[in-house]
Amino acid sequence: MRKSILSLAVAALFAAPGLAFADTGFYIDGSVGRASVDDSGIDDNDTGFRIGGGWRFLENFGAEVGYLDLGEVEEEVAIGGATGSVEVDGLYAGVSGRIPLSDDTPGFFLSARAGLLFWDAEGRARAGTVTVPFDDSDNDFYVGVGGGYDFNEQFGVSLTYDRYKVGDSGADFNYGVIGATGEVRF
Repeated sequence: MRKSILSLAVAALFAAPGLAFADTGFYIDGSVGRASVDDSGIDDNDTGFRIGGGWRFLENFGAEVGYLDLGEVEEEVAIGGATGSVEVDGLYAGVSGRIPLSDDTPGFFLSARAGLLFWDAEGRARAGTVTVPFDDSDNDFYVGVGGGYDFNEQFGVSLTYDRYKVGDSGADFNYGVIGATGEVRF
């Protein structure tokens, strides 16, 4: 249901042909990279991605929303050959900021983001022929930093590091995601 709501919101923005986004501060961004976790007995990585949009209220500060998928991580336990795996995806909402490193465009910048991740985790523990599935959802915080280059006023790329916490105090997974990010501004 969360995916449907996000899809409808993005589609509505693009379906409004009479709106002129040039001066509004609206942007779309996406990132793809390596999602790694080394917690609760799992030490693995997979490809993760996120896609979202935002609105800059001030020149370098705004709000963001989007969808992310942290992939599937898996680990085999040495005793008895048991395995455990988990897949995580979800919606996020937060704030984002940028600090330009020069007065000119094009130019380099630093960025930061933080907010709340509404995650859904599905997984299984398997030993021999016995499989125990689980499905859990909750919300936790995320933070991220990055640095990049704006080619012009409408497009920039960056290298980012985001940290997502997923789980409860009994089984926390802290994902670190190193990604290549692109941003298109309207």
